[in-house]
Amino acid sequence: MLYGLYQLLGWLTFIIGLPFFLLYSLIAGRYREGLGQRFGFLGLKEQKSGSTTTIWLHGASVGEVLLARILIKELAEILPDADFVLSTVTEQGMEVARKHSGERVRCIYAPLDLKGIVNRAITQIAPVLYICLETELWPAIITEAKRSGVKLVLLNGRLSERSFERYQLAKGFMRRILSCFSMIAVIQEADAKRYIGLGAEPVKVRVLGNAKYDQDMAGLALENEETYRSWLHLNPNQPVFVAGSTHTGEEEMLLAVFQDLKKTSGLQDMIWVVAPRHLQRLAEVESMLKQKGVSYERLSELKSSLRGTDTILVDSMGDLAGLYSVASYVFCGGSLVERGGHNIMEAAIFGKPAFFGPSMKDFSDAVELLAPVGAGFQISGPEALTESILYFMDHPEEYQAAGRRAREVAVTQQGAARKQALLVKEVLSH
Repeated sequence: MLYGLYQLLGWLTFIIGLPFFLLYSLIAGRYREGLGQRFGFLGLKEQKSGSTTTIWLHGASVGEVLLARILIKELAEILPDADFVLSTVTEQGMEVARKHSGERVRCIYAPLDLKGIVNRAITQIAPVLYICLETELWPAIITEAKRSGVKLVLLNGRLSERSFERYQLAKGFMRRILSCFSMIAVIQEADAKRYIGLGAEPVKVRVLGNAKYDQDMAGLALENEETYRSWLHLNPNQPVFVAGSTHTGEEEMLLAVFQDLKKTSGLQDMIWVVAPRHLQRLAEVESMLKQKGVSYERLSELKSSLRGTDTILVDSMGDLAGLYSVASYVFCGGSLVERGGHNIMEAAIFGKPAFFGPSMKDFSDAVELLAPVGAGFQISGPEALTESILYFMDHPEEYQAAGRRAREVAVTQQGAARKQALLVKEVLSH
């Protein structure tokens, strides 16, 4: 009954809102790309391999798409005859998907979660397996895929206490949705308890770690670091403060931190690299910098010209990890404001102990791994961040030791993606 009501309300919203959406898209020029795919007209070309094993992975946006890339790499090794379809919701997610996907991966915008549209997409993709990443529980896709004989697996599952309480309001509905999955791989024990609490069968739930921490070790080569040092035109030992995945409100706070640090002896030549989480916010960040009288350059401009300022705005996807490799100090955004934080393990793999704010519920497992051993530092606000960086500038041995511990912890987390890929193989073999 709840599924029927969900579909009824969804179709009513779609029919009533479609004319207004199309008018907005025409005037604003947004959301035109992939519109047909969102309606289920995928236009997929057949894979040349002639594979009979098509695996459909869905990731909402950039973070999940990067996770999908890690998992596809592992899946391709253990399932050499498989082809992959990767769906995403956002334009940024699609940009990353296309940039990092190989020939065996077809990238699409996810169909709207409405029964007729979903069935049209399933018919065109013809998957043998659907992989849901993290918490992307779309009822129509899950229900109709199951009805079509598609096997379903949830990988890298995580469920915050807040989401758990919200889903509890429709526990019977959630039990039905979760029953569609052959297996559910979660990040940590707390996630397992919450999924089971919503009705998942305990025998189907396995704790396999966080595949987002499976960084490509080959990508950490020295020449990669040298590329970014060259782009930033860094002098030897020049300090670099990288603020990654920032959200609205954080850039202004971090600018104040940077300006305070620049007043300190030994940090006067520091440069600040700020990478907003969403590129559509670039204009907003640029407006703030201009309002504050701060000169800046975009990273894309530095790839072909000399640097003339000490503030660099990252305007491209896929460069943040490389920038972490040349950072002296790293701050991970989404944590000074209530956004749940981002992946501090990305910096740790480079031996950089990240600083982060109070809001880290989406990466609480990483906090629990790094903070207790002094390999990552939670700060209460911008003033505390300034004080912490100044402390470590005066105690370089402590900071270097923290970096070594961060790398050691990150290395121990490798392998979750392989475990999850093997789980997929297990499901396919039954």
